[in-house]
Amino acid sequence: MMRTGLVAAAVLLATACTSLDTADDRRELADLVQQRTGAAVAEAPTDLDPAVADAVADLLLRPLTEAAAVCIALLHNQRVRALWARLGVARGDLVQAGLLRNPRFDVDVRFLETGGTSLEYGLAQPVVDLFVRPLRERLAEHEFAGARLWLADALTRFVFDVRRAWVDVQAATATAALQRQALQVAEAAHELQLALHAAGNATDRELAEVRVGETRARLDLAAAELAERQAREVLQALLGLWGTHTEWSLAGTLLDGVPSPPDGAQVEARAVAASFELQAHRAGLDALAQQAGLDSWRGWFPDLALGVSGVRQAGGRTGHGPRIAGELPLFDAGGTRRARTEAGLRAGLHDHTQLAVEVRAEARLRRDRAEALAAMAAFQRDEHLPARAAALRTALQHYNAMQIGAFEVLRERRQQLADEAERIDTERAARCAALDLAQLLAGSRPGPDRDAMTPPSASEDRP
Repeated sequence: MMRTGLVAAAVLLATACTSLDTADDRRELADLVQQRTGAAVAEAPTDLDPAVADAVADLLLRPLTEAAAVCIALLHNQRVRALWARLGVARGDLVQAGLLRNPRFDVDVRFLETGGTSLEYGLAQPVVDLFVRPLRERLAEHEFAGARLWLADALTRFVFDVRRAWVDVQAATATAALQRQALQVAEAAHELQLALHAAGNATDRELAEVRVGETRARLDLAAAELAERQAREVLQALLGLWGTHTEWSLAGTLLDGVPSPPDGAQVEARAVAASFELQAHRAGLDALAQQAGLDSWRGWFPDLALGVSGVRQAGGRTGHGPRIAGELPLFDAGGTRRARTEAGLRAGLHDHTQLAVEVRAEARLRRDRAEALAAMAAFQRDEHLPARAAALRTALQHYNAMQIGAFEVLRERRQQLADEAERIDTERAARCAALDLAQLLAGSRPGPDRDAMTPPSASEDRP
């Protein structure tokens, strides 16, 4: 009997030796995110790799494009590497759920008053665990599916965060360049007014007004340059850059025009079908349903362990026999736990329905915003700004004909620069709105209230 118990223990120990291989999981996750985002997603190395450092340095030698920024961020951002590591955590939870519980070994030693010792020992294996193991594995599979979907959501959101940050740097750089032109106009007006004032052709009040215009332009330029530096730092943090790697230049300008937003046809159905959040929520509901079944099993069949036991008495006599240990469900028959799980499942169904409603509403909102801002940006580019340029040419013609003064021309130029600044703001908003809609249709809900790098709170331990 003892020999049989030792053999059984050796078999259980052999089945417990399990290695975690996440290569297929990582490859499938990379393919899924690449399919949804269109970005060349490569698995970030877990450690600093000289080849990766060389590739990043080579990309930074050239003007930074949007695609290059995404590539650098996916390879170099340490939190992205943490996301890949969490896939191993999720796989470990899945493997752990399929392992049998360890057998329990106990020894009782008694020192007899008449002299000598009495020794009792036993080895027992939980039996109910053999029956609930398939349920526990299915529960873990649903939880793993949810974790994998959350990671896909996080990586997709990260890609679009980088793209939005790149657009922000574009807009901030263009705005700063525009403010430098505005300062040149203000300086020209100030110099002209100084000359007129020195000749006695301008009052002190007129000179003061022009001087205030120049100081205002300097303040606006300082604010624009600060905004440009801040936008660069936001992007650099996403890229994981520091030191000499921060001296990069940007490729492209906002003058390239606003790309058309994604096709808004059947946007609600597409957003619902693609939503990682909805799919993860469904996996969570499936896990709750499996948990309810597991609780029912444990309510009807308390914890039971079977094994062997032995005894050696003081006189040297020994004996062996079966060992049975179990739980008596006198005070807790599992009814409260089952009711709690079932209530959570009902609440989850309501939450799932409401989440689908919210995704549909957000899809309509993102589509309408992207289309409206794209139309506004196109109108500014094709209609308003050409009209403003024509007005400036007319002012120059009148100035050359000595019908108006130089200050009227400078005032028209300042107004043109103000319209250009408005165009930059509108185009930035249009590009970001198009990215928001594309992100939603890729399966990830945009929004500042959702942190892509923070996993959802862990559920309670599985029984």
